[in-house]
Amino acid sequence: MRWRCSRVASRRPGRAILAALWLGACASAPGADDIAGRYRHAGPVAATLEVRPEGGRYLVRLEGGGSAQAGAASAADCVIEARGELEGAVLRAPFGPVETDTFSYGAAQAADEARTVEIRFEPGGAEVVAADTFGYCGLGAEFAGRYRIVE
Repeated sequence: MRWRCSRVASRRPGRAILAALWLGACASAPGADDIAGRYRHAGPVAATLEVRPEGGRYLVRLEGGGSAQAGAASAADCVIEARGELEGAVLRAPFGPVETDTFSYGAAQAADEARTVEIRFEPGGAEVVAADTFGYCGLGAEFAGRYRIVE
């Protein structure tokens, strides 16, 4: 027997309503408690993501970006700090200044280059959809992909 959506919906309207309610509940926007934490890249990339609320916005810090398979040639010292607002389940944020022992990116350069990062959150994880790192990090650095929450 072949199932058709219209046939199922006409015979079981209660299930269609429950499915719509379930989808609505799952699509609700995450809050600060839902996305704040530390994440680790789920693939071969040695990268971490930290998200914390900061004055009505979120501070995002990505570190690493190199493939573990690249060994000593891995681009591993890249650091991104960005601040932005959560829109639904998506955070789009411009890069900001950052200073470490091995990396420096000033406020003027950040303003001139207008680089951004986009992260989509889901229960227990996040996906870095885009990070404008070409010319910012060393060759081979990559932050895109899925992350699992670890803390």
